[in-house]
Amino acid sequence: MNRFVLAALLTAGMVFHTSIAYAGGWTQPPGKGYFKLSQQIISAESLFRANGSKTEIPTVSGYTTSLYGEFGLIDRVTLVGYMPFYTNFSVDAEGFDPTTGLGDWDVGVRIGLLTGGPTVVSLQALAGLPLGDSAGDIVLWSGDGEFNQHISLQVGHSLYPVPAYLKGEIGYNNRKSSDNRDDNYADELRYSLQAGYTIAERVGVSLSLRGIKALDRADDEFHPRNDVEYLSFGPQVDFYVTPNAGITASMSKFTRAHSMLDAPTWEFGLFVKL
Repeated sequence: MNRFVLAALLTAGMVFHTSIAYAGGWTQPPGKGYFKLSQQIISAESLFRANGSKTEIPTVSGYTTSLYGEFGLIDRVTLVGYMPFYTNFSVDAEGFDPTTGLGDWDVGVRIGLLTGGPTVVSLQALAGLPLGDSAGDIVLWSGDGEFNQHISLQVGHSLYPVPAYLKGEIGYNNRKSSDNRDDNYADELRYSLQAGYTIAERVGVSLSLRGIKALDRADDEFHPRNDVEYLSFGPQVDFYVTPNAGITASMSKFTRAHSMLDAPTWEFGLFVKL
C-alpha cells in the first residue's frame, strides 16, 4: 500500500464522529445544568472502506479531551455544547507526524415542546463549528472543515416509579454542498435510542444505539471525511460519588460502517449537576 493511499485511508478514519448524540428531550431548569469532562480513546488496526469492506492499516491512535454541557437559560430553553478542546492523533508508520489541536465544536439550543408528565419532547438545533485542523491533502485531520447545521427531534419517557427511562432522537444534518465532489459533503440522517436504569440511587447503567446514514453517498468512490456512515452500540455506567457528581465510563462499537476506523471507542469522564 503506497503512502498516498495509506494517507487517504487514515484521514477518513481519523475524522470519526466525536460529536455524540445526547438524546433526551428533557430541558434543564433555569440556572441549572449538567457538565461532563471526558477523555475518548480509540486504537485501530483496521478500517471500514467507503464500500463497507475492511482493510488492515498500521495502528492508529486517537485521543480526544472534551467538555459537554447543558445549561438552562430560561424556562424550556437549554444551551447545549460539545467542545473537544484537545485532540491527538498518531499512526504507527513512517512519514506521519502526530497532530494535536482543537476538534470541531457543536453548540446550540434545545427547546422544550412538551415538558409536563412522564413523556417529554424537545427540538434541538446545533451548529458545527469547523475549529479542527482540516488543511492539506495528506494529514491526520482533527476536523472536517465544513460548517454544518443539525436539527433533531428528541423524545424522553420516564418509567417512574421504576428508576428507569427511555429516550430517542432523530435528526437531519445539513452539510456543505459544492460542485467539486472532493469538497461536497453528504447530508446525514442521524438517530439514536437509549434505555437506562438506576441501581440503589448510586449506579446508572444504560445501553445506546446510534447511527448515521449518509444521503446520496457513492459506494464506489472514496472521499475521505465527506461520507461517513455507521451504526454503533454500547453500554455506559455512571457512578454517583455524591448526589450531584460522579464518574462515567462507556464503550461504543461500530458496525455496518463506511470510512470509519474499525475499533471500539472508549470514554471516561467526570460529571457534575448544578
